[in-house]
Amino acid sequence: MRRSLKFSLFALVLLGLVGGSAAYLLAQKSVTLTIDGQAREVSTYAGTAGEVLADEGLTPATQDVVLPALDARVGDGDTIVVNRARPLSLTVDGVRTDVYTTALSVDGALAELGYRAEDLVLSTSRSERLPLDGMELAITTNKDVTLIADGQQRVVTTAAATAGDLLAEQGIALSPTDRTSLYPQQPLLDAMVLRVTRVQVSDVTEVQPVDYETVETQDPAAFEGERTVTSKGVAGERTVTWRVTVTDGVETGREQLGSVVTQEPVAEQVAVGTKEKPAAPAAVVSADGLNWAALAKCESGGRPNAVSGTGKYRGMYQFSTSTWAAVGGSGDPAAASAEEQTMRAQMLYARSGAGQWPHCGSRLFG
Repeated sequence: MRRSLKFSLFALVLLGLVGGSAAYLLAQKSVTLTIDGQAREVSTYAGTAGEVLADEGLTPATQDVVLPALDARVGDGDTIVVNRARPLSLTVDGVRTDVYTTALSVDGALAELGYRAEDLVLSTSRSERLPLDGMELAITTNKDVTLIADGQQRVVTTAAATAGDLLAEQGIALSPTDRTSLYPQQPLLDAMVLRVTRVQVSDVTEVQPVDYETVETQDPAAFEGERTVTSKGVAGERTVTWRVTVTDGVETGREQLGSVVTQEPVAEQVAVGTKEKPAAPAAVVSADGLNWAALAKCESGGRPNAVSGTGKYRGMYQFSTSTWAAVGGSGDPAAASAEEQTMRAQMLYARSGAGQWPHCGSRLFG
């Protein structure tokens, strides 16, 4: 081969190499890559934003924000912005939700999520930085709650998260038996009503009387119909234990737990006459024909058991006890039969006349 031909071929090869290197150098570009606010320059031959990120070992998650889009072409001097999303376990007034945010701080996340009020109560500082793997954040907002307790009703503006927190904030202590209209752990929302019901349960004892029995004993020395108490009865006592429930000062329940006789009753002893009544004496017979019914009606309304207002005069004919005894009567005139009372009245008339009944004696002759 001639020397001139060799030189020409060498020149062509050299030109190709130089041209290829120039083209390769021309394809390289400088891109600003900003990740979570941190910028740096990268050199790349990639054609799209997604390829640039892939070359840098970055695979954006679905929730991440990438500008421009992953399939957008990039040129020299362009900027690619990647804001990586952070998972946020957000609890607002006790209600939990899981969200994502590209904010870098708690304050930024609040603004991004629309919580801009300055009086929010937070579980962490507003300035705290959000880690890439996320965090838990509790927010408590002010709300108006109607509180009804101990006879008072008022509207309370509070940032308490739960009903129990509000009671503690207001200094309202609960006994184990008290009840509330909301569970202590229940989250508070605006316009809720929290009612405290005071319930007291106590055991009380009550002493009740126990009636005594009446034991009758025949008395052959007393006339039929006569009853004499020989030993007064004494009532016993029973102690009853109750479990009493009082709700807001009003008794709402009573359960009997037990009953014990603490003092036995003593029976009353009564002597009952069995002796046959004697026949009326001759003096009484001579008084027959008088209007004893009219006298009895005037004195007592005709009631054998009548007793005057003072208790001194007793029976159909209003005998005093001493006068009754003077004509042979025993015991209480008002306890005797009508026949015996008439017989004794006839005996009194035979002995002393109608003047024994100064207001009604004249009725005997009517």
